[in-house]
Amino acid sequence: MLVLCLSSVSASPTQTRSDFALRADYLQAREYLRKNAEADYRRIARTLQTYPLYPYLQYYDLRRRLNRASTAEVSGFLRNYPDLAVTSLTRKRWLRELGKQARWQTFLSHFEPTSDAELNCYQLQARSAAGETRAVLDEVTSIWVQPRSQPAACDPLFTAWRKTPRFTQEVVWQRFSAAIDANARSLARYLKRYFNDANKVLADRYYNVHVNPAQISRTANFADNTLRMQTIIAHGLSRLASRDAAQAAVLWQRYQRSHSFDPNVRQRIDGVVAVTSARENQVFPGESMRSRITLSNVIEDLAEAAVRAQNWPEVIVWTDKLPADIKQKSQWVYWAGQARKRTSGSTPVDNSALVALAGERHYYGFLAAQELGLPGQMNAQNGNVTNVELAQIRRHPNVTRSIELFAVGDNLNARREWYKALNTLSFDEQVVAAELAASLGLIHLAISTANIAEATNHLHLRFPLAYEAQFRQASLRTGLPVPLLISIARQESAMQADVRSSADARGLMQLLPSTARIVARRAGMAAPSAADLADPNINIRLGSFHLAWLVERYQGQTPLAIAAYNAGEHRVDRWIKDANNMPMDVWIERIPFRETRNYVKNVLAFRHVYGSKLNTPTPTLGVSEQRLAVR
Repeated sequence: MLVLCLSSVSASPTQTRSDFALRADYLQAREYLRKNAEADYRRIARTLQTYPLYPYLQYYDLRRRLNRASTAEVSGFLRNYPDLAVTSLTRKRWLRELGKQARWQTFLSHFEPTSDAELNCYQLQARSAAGETRAVLDEVTSIWVQPRSQPAACDPLFTAWRKTPRFTQEVVWQRFSAAIDANARSLARYLKRYFNDANKVLADRYYNVHVNPAQISRTANFADNTLRMQTIIAHGLSRLASRDAAQAAVLWQRYQRSHSFDPNVRQRIDGVVAVTSARENQVFPGESMRSRITLSNVIEDLAEAAVRAQNWPEVIVWTDKLPADIKQKSQWVYWAGQARKRTSGSTPVDNSALVALAGERHYYGFLAAQELGLPGQMNAQNGNVTNVELAQIRRHPNVTRSIELFAVGDNLNARREWYKALNTLSFDEQVVAAELAASLGLIHLAISTANIAEATNHLHLRFPLAYEAQFRQASLRTGLPVPLLISIARQESAMQADVRSSADARGLMQLLPSTARIVARRAGMAAPSAADLADPNINIRLGSFHLAWLVERYQGQTPLAIAAYNAGEHRVDRWIKDANNMPMDVWIERIPFRETRNYVKNVLAFRHVYGSKLNTPTPTLGVSEQRLAVR
């Protein structure tokens, strides 16, 4: 390889070498480390002592032998490179090694407060070994009651703790109840072994109504008017309501007569029953119940249920009851305005709130503008960043290292250094950093940095026209508008060509390998490899063909195709059943998955933004998209 061979002609540290040569030497040094070629590594590392990534050579050298490195060596690294993005990570890894080796004194001298459960348990073991056993065991209680399994490092502490009076039935119940609330079923079953006979009966009933809420209808099993039994009843009713709202409402009336629930519990269950009744049966609370519903989350849920049911008088009722801060959310300004319009008949309606909303750049603002026949407002702000400002940010040590790490292909640590730098910059400096990222072609970094800097009006940063030629070619092949195609990529990957999701979706348009193979077969293309999906040319072509196939499947109703791109056409087929002629904005609110619901809203808004950027005016909802038409 040319890059690696350049190391053989490296100059001495006193000579000026190009960035290309320095990076080649750095990569060669990394290769020597990988091969455990110590002498060759030391020789080349000496020539890179002034290179910005020299600390990373030290890091990679130390990381491969961290379990046997001396205390002086590791503490020296931590002391010499306090601002390196991987220093805190190195400390944590080393502390884990110290804990495994029971080197408690060294552990305590280098421990720093952390949220890492394993390290905190090692720290307690270390303190216990130092003679603080009583205080340590007092602290173990708060760790044990967490509703999740804890690291193996905690086991010795738990074993000792359970032999003390601190381990009580009340503490076991506290953890068991938390496990039920967290739906940690395996943990809840495990914990039942620690209950005495009386509490085990209660625990069994609690667990059983969690798994099968219909059991709450056996009222004789829940007759005791104790706080624990009331907790079980409230939990069972909440679970049942999501499955059978009508039955839950009947049982709730019965249990209120037989048990003295705390007012806060009454209010919470009132809310659960009211919301599920509205969602499932479109039955909204009567006048007497409305006055008792004061929890803001319940009021908002009822407003959402009213929109989904197209019950415009109820939308007015519940949006009027929203707290002032929530009532000003764009969603509720839009739907309150729509509800008044759709109930007014021929009476003129005050549209001032919708007019104001139409001046904002987001999904609901664009919908309001379209409703009023106004153009969507972009409110774009151009960057006025000077070369001097860019150079100043580039000299920031973490930024300098980040750029070099990107240059040598170490993208993970490059991002770590970049975001560490952002934590030290003002908002204005972060905007300059976003401009710097854009100038370097680091598109995703420019987008995320602009968002962190709250530079929401810097559309050139947040909505870049990357891979425009490929999207135009895909548009030519599929007939889909460029703004729509690029909006999918912007939402899916923030324009990252090599990104891979936790679900194994890949590339700009986030295609699963299995989906990509199906699409390739439909498109008459060769089956793509995993590497192919990181190629923008292939990924955009496949993703665009898949979207075009979905648009065709849903007779040109793009919002349905967008939803199917995210959640799958089989789910969308279920969601559109019995929804013929429903207003599309209402149908979008009815999408059961919050992720897909927001996904569709984002893509439609992005389509509008990119339409403006590309001088291709694009309505938020086209003429054929105003109402859902199932044929």
